[in-house]
Amino acid sequence: MATTDPHPLPAAPGPMGALALRREDALSELMAARGEPAARAEDRIDLKTIWRAWIKHKWTIVGIAALCTLAASVYTLQITPQYKSAALLQIDRAAQKVVGFNAEVEVDEGPLADQLQLRTQIELIKSRSLAERVIDEMGLYKPAAPATAPAQAGGHGPPAWASGFEPVDKAVAFVGAGWNQLRERIAPTPAEPVTLSRTAAVARFQQAVSVEPIRNSRLVEIRVLNADPELAARIANTMARTFIATNIERKLHSSIYAREYLEEQIRQTKTKLEESERVINQYAKKNEILNLGDKGSATTQTFVDFSAALAKAEQDRIRAETQYNQVRLNPESAPQAVVNEAIRAYKEQRARLEAEYARNQSIFKPDYPAMVAARAQIAELDARIKTEVNNILSSIQGQYLAAKKAEDQLRSKVAGSRSEVLSVQDRSVDMNLLSRELDTNRQVYDSLLQRLKEVNVMAGITTNNVSIVDEASAPLFPANPNVKVNVGLGVMLGLFLGMLAALLREQLDDSVKNANEIEAKYHLPLLGLIPFTRPERGRKEPVALLAHREPRSTFAESYRSMRTALQFSTAEGAPQRFMVTSCGKGEGKTTTALALAINFAQLGQKVLLIDADMRKGWVHKMLGMSNERGLSNLLSGDHHSDGLIRETAVTNLAVITAGPVPPDPVELLMGPRLGLLLEKAQAMGYDQIVIDGPPLLGIADAIVLGNQIQNIVFAVKAGGTRKDSIKDALRRLRNAGLAPMGMVLTHARNEHAGDYAYAAYYGSGYSDRRTSRAARPTPAPGSNAQPLPLTASGRIEPTLDPSSA
Repeated sequence: MATTDPHPLPAAPGPMGALALRREDALSELMAARGEPAARAEDRIDLKTIWRAWIKHKWTIVGIAALCTLAASVYTLQITPQYKSAALLQIDRAAQKVVGFNAEVEVDEGPLADQLQLRTQIELIKSRSLAERVIDEMGLYKPAAPATAPAQAGGHGPPAWASGFEPVDKAVAFVGAGWNQLRERIAPTPAEPVTLSRTAAVARFQQAVSVEPIRNSRLVEIRVLNADPELAARIANTMARTFIATNIERKLHSSIYAREYLEEQIRQTKTKLEESERVINQYAKKNEILNLGDKGSATTQTFVDFSAALAKAEQDRIRAETQYNQVRLNPESAPQAVVNEAIRAYKEQRARLEAEYARNQSIFKPDYPAMVAARAQIAELDARIKTEVNNILSSIQGQYLAAKKAEDQLRSKVAGSRSEVLSVQDRSVDMNLLSRELDTNRQVYDSLLQRLKEVNVMAGITTNNVSIVDEASAPLFPANPNVKVNVGLGVMLGLFLGMLAALLREQLDDSVKNANEIEAKYHLPLLGLIPFTRPERGRKEPVALLAHREPRSTFAESYRSMRTALQFSTAEGAPQRFMVTSCGKGEGKTTTALALAINFAQLGQKVLLIDADMRKGWVHKMLGMSNERGLSNLLSGDHHSDGLIRETAVTNLAVITAGPVPPDPVELLMGPRLGLLLEKAQAMGYDQIVIDGPPLLGIADAIVLGNQIQNIVFAVKAGGTRKDSIKDALRRLRNAGLAPMGMVLTHARNEHAGDYAYAAYYGSGYSDRRTSRAARPTPAPGSNAQPLPLTASGRIEPTLDPSSA
C-alpha cells in the first residue's frame, strides 16, 4: 500500500502552472514583510518621503527660488552704493614714561582687566560726544531754516462744506479745540525741533560708524560707511585724530584738576603745620622742657651720658680690681713686675751672685768672709726686689681705689638724673603727642610739594597711549550692497521657502503619494504598481494596448506582475471573475481592466472583458468599437442580443461593451440577467471574466455589481485619488459586506514608486516604451494569434463577429 504525501503536488498543473503553488503563504509573507517596516516608519520622520516631496514639486522650488533671486537682485540694484573706509589705531595699555620720578607700580591685573580697558576705549570712540565733535569740526550738520508757523486766525476753521449747518459747526469747533489742546501738549517747543534734528543727525552718524577690535591684538579699526568714498575716508581720519586729541585733553584736564587739588591741600597742610609748631613751642616753654631736637630733652641726654659713663667706670673698676687681686696673690709674677727693668736687673745680679756663691761653697766654708759678703749682697738684692714689688702692688691698689671711687660718684649722679628724667617724662606725654602730629603734618606737606612738582612737569608732556597705525584712504569699490551675498541669500531663501512650500503642498495634498501607504493605511495588499506612461508621438491608441503591442515594456511588465499577484491571491489561483473599480473617473480602472484581460489572454486563457459602466463606458473607445449595442441591451431583455460578445485582435480576448445608456442602470444590475450572463459565459468556455465596473462614489452601481461578483480590484491613482475618497469608498464596500482583494496604484511616477521600482531592474524610465519591432514576440505556428491591424490614425481595427453586422 503506497503512502500519501501530506503535501502532494498536483499531478497535472492547471492553467496557472507552477505559479499556483503556496499562493496564500507567499502573499501573507509578503504582507508581513511590508507591513512591519511601514508600521515602524509611522513613528519617525521619513527622509525618503521628504525627498520625494521635493522631487515631486521641484518646479515649485525652482520657481520660488527664481522669484526670490530676482527680488534680491532688484533690491540690490536699488540700494545706493556705500563705500567703506577704515583707519587703524593702536591702543596701548598705558602711555610711555618720559620721566622716571613716577614711583607708581604697575600691577598686572590679568587679561580681564586688559579687555575691560580696551573695551572702554572702544566705547569712548563710539560715544555721542566724540560723534558731535567730529560733526562740528567737519561741518556735517547744517540745520534747516525754521518753517513758517501757520496762521492762527482761520487756520483751523470748519471746512467749506460744513458752513451753514449749526450742529456741524459746533461739532467741528469742539473737535478743533480738543485737537489744539492735544497738539500744544505733545508738540515740541520752538527750540526743540533743532535739537531733535541734531539728535537724528548724530544717530545717523553713529549708525554709519563701526568700531571693531582685531582679535589677539591691541589694534582697533574705525570703519565708516558713506555714499561718498572721499567723505568716508575723511570721517575715519577725523575720528581717529579727534579721539587722540580728546584723550590728550582728558589727561590735561586731569592734570589741571590734580594741580588745583594739590595746591589747595598744600595750603591747608601748611596751616596745620604752622599751628602744630606753635602749640609745641608753647607747651615746652610752659613746662620748662628743653628739647634738643632729634636727641630729645636735655635731662634725658644728661641721664644717657651719665649712664654711659657709669657703665665705663664699672668696667674700669672691675678691670682694676681683677688686676689688684692677681698681683696681691703673687706679686713677683705680676705682669708689671715681670716687665719692670729694675726688678729684672736685680734678679739678674742675684742670680749671678747665687751662682758664684754656689761655686765657692765647695771651696770655702760658709763662715768665710767672702761667703758671708756674698750672702749679704744676695739679701740686699732680695730686699730691693721686694721693695719694687710692693711699690707696684701699691700702684695697682691705688688705681683700683680710684676706679671704685669714680664708680660710686657716677652711680650717685645716675640715680639723681634718673629721678629728673622720670619727672620730665611725666610732663612730656602731651609733648610727644604734639611732636608726632608735627612730624605727620611735615611729612604730608613735603609729599604734597613733591607731587605738585611732578604734576607740573607731567602737565607739559603730551604723551598718549593711542596712535594711528594706518590712515583711511578712499576705497575704489563699494562695500555695500554685496551683490554676491545678497543674490546668494536670495537663492538660499528661495530654496528654503520653495522646499517649505513643497512640503506644505505635500502635506495639504490628501492623495495617495506612495505605494507603501496602501498596505500601511488601508491594510490591503498592493496587487500592482502601474507606471505613468504617455503615448508615443504620432500615436493615438490607448495606453492599455501597450500590454499587447509592446510586451517587453515596463508598462506591460507591471501588469504581468499584477496578474501574478492575482494568481497568488487565493488558494485556487486568480478568481475566475473579478471587477475592477475606483473612486471616480480618470483613475485607471478601464485601462487596468483591459490590460489585465490582455495579460490573461496571453496565458492562453479565453478571457471575456465586460464594460459594466453603462453610464460612461470607455472600453469601446479604447478598442475603437461601436457602442450601439452592448450590456445594457442584454440586461434590459432585448431579444436581439446575438453577437454582443465580440472578438478582438488580441487572441483569446472577447469584449462586451456597455451599450446605450439605460434610464436606470442600477435596476438592470440588480436583475437576474447579469448572473445568467456570467454563467453562460463560463459555459461558453471563458476561463477569465474581467469586468470594468462603474466608480464607487456617487452612484450605487458598483455596490450592486460587487454583490454579484464578490472579487473586487480597487484602482487608485497615485497623486490623484484623495485618501478621504478611498476611506469613503471602502466604508461603502464594508457596509455592503464587501472587501476588495487588493489595490492597484496607477499613474505612478518615480516619487510614488517607493520600494516597487521596476526601472531599477530594467534600466529604463517608467515612460520609456521604445522597443524594437524585431524584439516583439511572434505567434507560435498554428496559433490563432494575429498582429493587431492598425488604421491610419493608429487605432486597432477590431474584428467583429459577422452576426453583429
